[in-house]
Amino acid sequence: MKNYEWSLDALYKGYDDPIFLEDIEKLKNWKCTLSDVCQKLQKETKEIKLHEGLALLEEIREYTYRLKMYTQLRLSVDSNDEQNNVWSYTVNNLIADISYYESMVWNILLDIEDLESLIETDAKARDYRFLLHEKIQKRKYDLNEQQEQILSMLYPTGIKAFSDMYYALTGNAKANFRGEVLPLTKVKNMCHDTCKEVRKDAFLAELKAYEAIAEPLSFAISAIKSQQLKEARLRGYKDPLEKMLIESRMRKNTLDVMMKSIEAYLPMFRTYLKKKASLLGYAQGLPWYEIYATLGECGFHFSIEECNAYILKHFKPVSEHLYQMVKRAFEEDWIDYPTRKGKQPGAFCENLGWIKESRMITNYNYTLSDIVTVAHELGHAFHGMMIENQPILNREYCMPLAETASTFNENIIYNALAADMNAKDRLLVLDTQLSALCQNILDIYARFQFEKAVFEHVEKGFLNASQLCELMKEALLKSFGDGLDPKYLHPYRWITKVHYYLPDIAYYNFPYTFGALFSRGLYAKYQAEGSTFIPKYEALLQATTTNTVEDVARIAGIDITTDTFWKQSLQSIVDQMQEFLKLIEKE
Repeated sequence: MKNYEWSLDALYKGYDDPIFLEDIEKLKNWKCTLSDVCQKLQKETKEIKLHEGLALLEEIREYTYRLKMYTQLRLSVDSNDEQNNVWSYTVNNLIADISYYESMVWNILLDIEDLESLIETDAKARDYRFLLHEKIQKRKYDLNEQQEQILSMLYPTGIKAFSDMYYALTGNAKANFRGEVLPLTKVKNMCHDTCKEVRKDAFLAELKAYEAIAEPLSFAISAIKSQQLKEARLRGYKDPLEKMLIESRMRKNTLDVMMKSIEAYLPMFRTYLKKKASLLGYAQGLPWYEIYATLGECGFHFSIEECNAYILKHFKPVSEHLYQMVKRAFEEDWIDYPTRKGKQPGAFCENLGWIKESRMITNYNYTLSDIVTVAHELGHAFHGMMIENQPILNREYCMPLAETASTFNENIIYNALAADMNAKDRLLVLDTQLSALCQNILDIYARFQFEKAVFEHVEKGFLNASQLCELMKEALLKSFGDGLDPKYLHPYRWITKVHYYLPDIAYYNFPYTFGALFSRGLYAKYQAEGSTFIPKYEALLQATTTNTVEDVARIAGIDITTDTFWKQSLQSIVDQMQEFLKLIEKE
């Protein structure tokens, strides 16, 4: 009987595989020799520096990535295996040592006189034209060596320490649920329970637990956001938002147009939420503990075989390339399905470009949402297939485009499920999809507005817990409006979201909304144009690593710098809401 666990033999046959051990030795040798290699490279002509430097960076990336992926993948499904922990630690330490020299090579390249004109004289450099130009532009935000060293030295005891404090406080927090003291993480999971009373009690217990850690975490978030603001300006950015937009390869105008389009549609989302609140028995809007509650549970049970067959059936009419890749993924055991001890929760996909494959995990539980999850991860694999022929340094796409193919696949499956089911189950499918969209649109909009307000306030001074709670309530009401019951808001959302406490990145929110609406718009174009759209879609995915988001969109004939596209995507969601409400009336 098939166990539906993945095979990693295409990477290495095991930790005793001679090829694995040879690659480990290569990293160990690099640790000892790269300093001399860099010194020698520094003395070469600028033409040799450019060509040989890029070749060295390619080789470093290939070997460090394949070893990191192998140990990471093995650890992800069995954290109790001591070998996995030992080898993961060994590889990560080797990579950390080598990354110093990797940075040194980049500095040698970027120091080349007339680098921009030299790029056109070398075939390898031309392949990396976009990447090199991007690095040249970003270099103006570097500080001098002494300043960088000071920031690096202070990092562990400054901004990173406050981030670590967040993990320590939230990871060890307890909540009193109906007289029983439980880990906060367990009580948070109860907020998704099928029983309304359990959801409410868990929500109230969660809020009470946050009261105990709110003041120290107000110091953490104030310090983190204050340092992010000061460092961004020290480097020459206008603010942390500009830094995030540059990292996202996205123009400020594009973000502004998207946000203004969302604001225009907020009343329609609120109307949907109020109607849903009424259906669930609430007269004043949805209390927060019901914000993602569905109207019922779909009773369908999908075996893994049925899941795979369903996905293949509905992917085949869309794209032969997608269908063939998915078929291969199923046949060659790219996916690790079952939950088991030592396996990490959730789902993910890793692209393994050097073998032209991917590996995915899920914790399959035989429900409708599990089919959507498998389809989602296969979208990441398809995106990986579209970029696997890019040179190795050109295989990273920016955050706003990261969920393009995965969400496109979700749309295929959601539409198929809705079409295949009776009216009652179709209602549940729509409800599930719309709940997720509300999170990607309304919740993310609120999180963006909150973070923007925090940056404005920390410039003037410290924010205590009560002030942060007020800012969060204002942001929630600005987004959800009367769709939420004002008596049951979640003032501690600034604690629940780890994104606010990441030391190296701010505004880790709007890319989610971009991804949801962008994929929605792409799928609408597919529905309008049929199979003739797929070559454009595939070309778009291929271009995601070497273009701005605006230029990527143009490949599919989309202009994301005006509100037309965003409003079309939002209108398609509103149309689905109206369909949902019509089905409700018939029930």
